[in-house]
Amino acid sequence: MQDKFLIALRIKKTIEYVKKSVDNYPHGYVVLKNNIMDSFYTLLRLSYKANIHKEINIMKDIIVEIKMIEYFIKVSYKYKLISFNKFE
Repeated sequence: MQDKFLIALRIKKTIEYVKKSVDNYPHGYVVLKNNIMDSFYTLLRLSYKANIHKEINIMKDIIVEIKMIEYFIKVSYKYKLISFNKFE
């Protein structure tokens, strides 16, 4: 089944890409890995919800989730868990 909601489709592709990267995180960073993946799944859920309800509070939640993902990715780069290219 093809998803016609383009934002959700892009998020799903990003999840697949990121999952490949975080699967290689050392065991000591399992919490960071889980937070990254949980945030992406939450972002996907919120995007579907925003598409249906179109409430400003959901949009704010999406922005917060994106900022959290950005933070987690910066931490991953800081601890050299991802390369500069993946960080970009």
